[in-house]
Amino acid sequence: MSAISPTAVYEAIQAALRRGERVGIATVVKTIGAAPCDIGVRMLLHADGSASGSFGGGRADEQAIKAMQQALQEGRSFLTHIHIDPDEAVGSCGATLEVFVEAISPEPRLIIAGAGHVAQALARFAADLDFRIVVIDDRRDLADPRTFGERVQLLFGDIAQTIRELRPDASTWVVIVTRGHRLDEEALRAAVESEAAYVGMIGSAGKIRNIFRNLLKAGIPRERLEQVHTPIGLDIGAVTPQEIALSIAAELVMTRRTGAKGTGAPLKTLHHLIEEVAPVSA
Repeated sequence: MSAISPTAVYEAIQAALRRGERVGIATVVKTIGAAPCDIGVRMLLHADGSASGSFGGGRADEQAIKAMQQALQEGRSFLTHIHIDPDEAVGSCGATLEVFVEAISPEPRLIIAGAGHVAQALARFAADLDFRIVVIDDRRDLADPRTFGERVQLLFGDIAQTIRELRPDASTWVVIVTRGHRLDEEALRAAVESEAAYVGMIGSAGKIRNIFRNLLKAGIPRERLEQVHTPIGLDIGAVTPQEIALSIAAELVMTRRTGAKGTGAPLKTLHHLIEEVAPVSA
């Protein structure tokens, strides 16, 4: 591998984010000794495991790649030191690189199929959860900017076709809350045929069974339907559109924070702190 220019670095990062891919970045921020590279030199780790750039080759690059893999796995940034013995990297007689390692993720996009009361409430919740929100409906009277506000992109047209045109990717979440079974089925098919990271659909058990049967007959793999979050949301006894939207938003957070291993269970039941303070006598 050879060094890459700053312009090429930024172009590669932007291209990865547009594809919905995460990228690892390692930047030399300090050098000690006869370093084989200058301060500011970067390496990138792409979603397919390939790397761009170089800190001099050999074990220096291997250590940088390992650090970027850790950053992507843990979803955090950190400083690390790469120690280079003589002859381990081209142009070095022994050195230490102080490297800042970070993982950059694309801004998650939330596509809400349907613009009814649940969608309106969900958009309000999601706007504060760092989602870029797109709402789709074929009813112009509901796709009203005054209802959703300027933080939501509204699209009017055929719902399933618009989902396909948006090309959901690995940083896209799709929530289906349309007004009817046929629209739900069409929207769900468009969503599961995409690369969306999350697909959820509202509905009763009977409706979901029928839609699943139809999609299986249409050739949608069972494994893909197993990944659909439906009935959508966490079980909080929700009844009103606002409560249903809250249960959906909670599931979105829990699913997105996979590293936190959220269960959706009440925290009280997970810790039993009163038993630590006042154990029950035998």
